Amino acid sequence: MAESFIPKPGTCNLFPNDKKVEDWHADYSGVLITPEDILPNTPYYVNISNRLTAQGREFKKFSIGKQAQPRIQEESAKGADVEDDLGDVPF
Repeated sequence: MAESFIPKPGTCNLFPNDKKVEDWHADYSGVLITPEDILPNTPYYVNISNRLTAQGREFKKFSIGKQAQPRIQEESAKGADVEDDLGDVPF
């Protein structure tokens, strides 16, 4: 008997939901195996690609990328000047 395909940790294959009967049902479904090193409540990049099975069936491949690093905006000299000019605004 053939075993079910188990994706690598951090990846998921999403197939069209053949059991969808209501509008609120998901368009695609699949199983995600989380990697052992994933941190809870932490942002990660995700990647989604359109793929075809060997039989020609369309599916989407989902994978968890690297941990997202927050971007810090530095105050530019021009931005500081704008705040100083706000004193002339009548509101």
